[in-house]
Amino acid sequence: MQAASQAGASLRVHAIETLASTAAAERVCEQVFDVLAQRLPLSVTVAQLGDSALAETVFGATCAVLRSALDAARADPASLSIAIDATMHPQQAWLRRCEVLGPGPVYLLLGSALTPPATDTVRRRQQDSFWLQCWELRTSGLVRMAIAPVVSSPCPLLPSENACGILPPFGLQVPTGTAWIPMQVCLTDYANAAGELDNFALHAALRACIELGESLHDKANWPTAAMRHDAWLNRRLAISITGIGDLALLRGLDPGCFYALQELGNILHDVRSVVNDYSRQLAALIQPAPALKMTDGEHGPDWHARWQKALQFSAVRHRNLLAISPWSVFPSRHGADGRYADLLPLLEYADVCAFPEPPCLRSWNINKFKHFHHRAWAVLERKDARNLFAEQI
Repeated sequence: MQAASQAGASLRVHAIETLASTAAAERVCEQVFDVLAQRLPLSVTVAQLGDSALAETVFGATCAVLRSALDAARADPASLSIAIDATMHPQQAWLRRCEVLGPGPVYLLLGSALTPPATDTVRRRQQDSFWLQCWELRTSGLVRMAIAPVVSSPCPLLPSENACGILPPFGLQVPTGTAWIPMQVCLTDYANAAGELDNFALHAALRACIELGESLHDKANWPTAAMRHDAWLNRRLAISITGIGDLALLRGLDPGCFYALQELGNILHDVRSVVNDYSRQLAALIQPAPALKMTDGEHGPDWHARWQKALQFSAVRHRNLLAISPWSVFPSRHGADGRYADLLPLLEYADVCAFPEPPCLRSWNINKFKHFHHRAWAVLERKDARNLFAEQI
């Protein structure tokens, strides 16, 4: 188990509204300054860029507003991440960010870029150009794609949430303004040379993560009012499970074989059961996440009785628990062996996904790069579709 350093903050800025008045720009500067002055990393989702013909100009002007806050806080430009919708040209976004703010992470929130290929020539060329630019920018290590627009909960009583923000420096795709305690559990730390897991030690580490997260939620100095409220309301944890590809390698599993996916899926199912069960135990011992109580509004007595019964079986202490990165399916010391992309269905066990710097993609080409992101997105789309059918209470 590895306890992470404190996460930063995420904000959402409506570009056109910000540029419409001096007062709006000053409010944005104050929000950005408040976080950066505490020497915490910050991610800003720049939304509402307007018409595609003006997007670059609007984006550049918004970056200039952010630059004034960056200078006032005397912060490192690399501590400020930018997230934008993938409708803007990646190269334009990267060049303008570097020109105005200096080099630093740029996250492309993929949506339309992952829809089926267009049938008309113009749209198809736009899609091809987008992927070519992403491929060419991969060597920067700072232009990254985020393809998990929904965050889910292990509790069927809590709905999924839209995730249009990035939690720095871990690259978690989250709802903006939310508060998380990130930690990491590497599966190979609990495996022998043959890849056999010490389940007793692994389970103990997972429960220790939850106990540590409980403690840190109450001790953390959350940098914004929105995060303080969210920390109280949802008590989110992000226990990142890493070493999936490394464990497959230790076990000698063929990643293209269904048996490998099944065996690793059983392990992650066990991991998920341990953390979910422990969170439910703490909910019964202490209290459920307040978000569950707030949903119990003014309804009839029959509905209230059914809701209380559902809480007895499903209430959790933490709205979210497990995080997985698509890149974790690759062995860490062997580059991105394309065969391991067949393990992407394991992302279904995550409540939230992380998009850190990718591994070495030297053996890939643009087609493999594009196909990998489409496959990961398809897995997450299928998972989110299933979550739409909430458990009846």
